Amino acid sequence: MDFDPDDARQYLEGVDYPASKEDLASAAEGKGAPEELVARLRTLGRPDFSGPDEVVAELESSPTAG
Repeated sequence: MDFDPDDARQYLEGVDYPASKEDLASAAEGKGAPEELVARLRTLGRPDFSGPDEVVAELESSPTAG
């Protein structure tokens, strides 16, 4: 993993929750997040999240792609 999951918070500021993983990926992409993070957001196991803490926890617990 080339990024710290906790760094995802900075790319998710301003997201309205609950948010789908595609909403999260689009928001992160728009804020210049690393491509690996955007791709990971799109492949998270849950369809939606109620806040940034859930997103970070899922990033930390999900296996890395590739």
